[in-house]
Amino acid sequence: MLVEASGLTKVYPMARALDHVSLEIREGEVFGLFGPNGAGKTTCLRVLSGLTRPDAGGATVCGVDIRASPNEVRRRLGILFDLPSPYEDMTLGEYLAFFARMAGHPASAVDERVSWAVNLLGVPHLYRARIGRLSMGERQRAELARVLISPAQLLLLDEPFSNVDVDMRMGLRMVLRDWVARGGSILFTSHNLLESEAIVDRYAFLQLGRVVAVGTARELKENLLAPAYQLEVSDVDKALAALEAVPHQVLTPGGSGLVHIGLLARADAGKVAKALVEAGVDLLEMRSVGTMEDVYARVTRAGQPTVPGGVR
Repeated sequence: MLVEASGLTKVYPMARALDHVSLEIREGEVFGLFGPNGAGKTTCLRVLSGLTRPDAGGATVCGVDIRASPNEVRRRLGILFDLPSPYEDMTLGEYLAFFARMAGHPASAVDERVSWAVNLLGVPHLYRARIGRLSMGERQRAELARVLISPAQLLLLDEPFSNVDVDMRMGLRMVLRDWVARGGSILFTSHNLLESEAIVDRYAFLQLGRVVAVGTARELKENLLAPAYQLEVSDVDKALAALEAVPHQVLTPGGSGLVHIGLLARADAGKVAKALVEAGVDLLEMRSVGTMEDVYARVTRAGQPTVPGGVR
C-alpha cells in the first residue's frame, strides 16, 4: 500500500475537519476524494503530505511516517494544491527548470526533462511566456507539468481539472492515466463526478470530516443505488406490457423507443431481457441510469431518492 491512514483527526477552532479518517491507497490506482465544500478533502491531502499535522491518528505514505518524517514524505510526492503566485515573473521554462533541479534531477538532465513535460502537456509554445501572463487553464497545465517532472511515487492533486476546457480535460485525463500505467498512483479531489468515472479506480466520499463510503464505481452503485435501467426497444407498448411481469418499482415510457424500469433487486436484471425476448421485442440497449452523482446524493443526503427506482 502506498498510503495507509488510520484514525486521522484534525480539529480547528470552528470545525472538525477530519474525524477518524482511515484510508488505503494501492500502487497503480487513481483514488478520488469527493464530498461537499468543507467536507475535509483538502485537509486530508495536506495531512497526508505532511503539511498539516494531525491531532490524532497516523499514516504512512510511500512507506514513510507522516508524523516522524514529513519532509521525507514530500520528497516522494508530486503535489498540486494551489496555482503559483510567487513565481509570476518567471517564464514557464525557467519555472519548470527550477523545480526540476529542486526535485533532484542532475543539471545535465534538466532541459530534457522540461522539454518532455511541456510537450506532454501540450504547452511548448508557452516555454518563454511568463507565468503571470498565462490563462488559468494554461497555468493549470503548467502546474501539472511541474508535478510530473518530479520523481514521485504518488501525486496529490487538488482539483486538477479546474479552469480547463473539455478538450483539455480529456487530454489531461489521458496524461494521468498514462502516468499511472507506468507505475505511479494518484490521490485527487474533485467536484466533477460525471467525468470521474473516466479516470477514478476507487472512490472515498467525505461528509463532515468522516469517510461515509469507499469503493469502486460499480461497488458503490450496486450497494447504494436501486437498480434502474433505460431500455431502447423496438416496440415501447409491447415492452411495457411484457415487463409488467418483472418485479419492479417503476416502469414508464421514456420517449421515442425508450422504457425506464426500476427493479426491486439487481438479480432481476436478467429477467428483463428474457421477458422482452419472449414477447418478441428487440432489446437494442440496456443501460444503467445510476451515476456517481446519484451515489453522492445517497451518501451525503441519506434518505432522499436518487434514481428512478429509488434507493436501497
